[in-house]
Amino acid sequence: MREKKIHMLGSTYSKFGAIKIGITQGELSGIGPEIIAKSLKALNSDKTIELYVIAVKKGINKIKANLRTPLGKHIHFIEPDIKSIPKKMRKSDVLICIYHAAQMALRKELNAIVTAPIDKKKVAEKYAGFSGHTGFLKEILRAKSVLMLMSAPKLKIGIMTEHVPLKDVVKCVTREKIIRAVKLFNHYLSKNKPKPCIGLLALNPHAGDSGLVGKEEQKIISPTIKYLRTKRINVIGPIPADSAFLPHIKNKCDGILAMYHDQGMIPAKIKGYDRLVNITLGLPIIRTSPAHGVAYDLVGKNTASANSMIRAINQAAEMALLERL
Repeated sequence: MREKKIHMLGSTYSKFGAIKIGITQGELSGIGPEIIAKSLKALNSDKTIELYVIAVKKGINKIKANLRTPLGKHIHFIEPDIKSIPKKMRKSDVLICIYHAAQMALRKELNAIVTAPIDKKKVAEKYAGFSGHTGFLKEILRAKSVLMLMSAPKLKIGIMTEHVPLKDVVKCVTREKIIRAVKLFNHYLSKNKPKPCIGLLALNPHAGDSGLVGKEEQKIISPTIKYLRTKRINVIGPIPADSAFLPHIKNKCDGILAMYHDQGMIPAKIKGYDRLVNITLGLPIIRTSPAHGVAYDLVGKNTASANSMIRAINQAAEMALLERL
């Protein structure tokens, strides 16, 4: 199956040419410039991917300072035209680059975008209500619903409630939200396997212990699972979160949907480590990113791993190729 898939992707590349991937600069005072430069070096000989680094002038200079290596003609640097950016976003270089890249992807000038790590607090100081890439892209691209997906080899974890304070999680776990998340997840997984199995995590310890430590499983999650099965979506659960990632349970599922951020992110980062990629499902464009932050403690040491960024670029390219089939 894997050999067949690689052959199909190779044939698609030959027919349509290189995949165009945009990379946004991220927070310049973090490890973004370093991992972007390392990724460009690693992919410098790969002519199947055409890379466009979207950054302000300061960012371009900072990334190039980390290179010290001649780049191929398939690697480009683009400085956004500030006049094309909505005024309320112009105070943030980060948002300028994300917006510009997203618009290029909408116009089909890019096949996908990969976003470098950002400092949410810094951006929120310049753009009220900002909570991260996922929400911002949903806003500017007017997507109805989105799902944060953490992807690593043999591991796919959807994060249903994204960046929500823990005190607000319970009211976010609704029938409608679960249905939307499962449908997005199922659509994505179905591209690689017919009728994939999705495991839904319980919200409460021990799946609520028959209502003793919470009734969300009985009132919301279990009835929603029954409904989804009537729609021929293969869903199991609710699965207690403390045992869901044991091999004999995890291996039954092609993907697992977590009810809230840390419930999914902790096992994702432990099991995926620097192979983990963040994918946003539900957007009209393809967007991936490395699954780590700005790592201020590593700046200037030249020790930051670019593995997650490189995997994010390759993941975006593979998704773009699959769309052409």
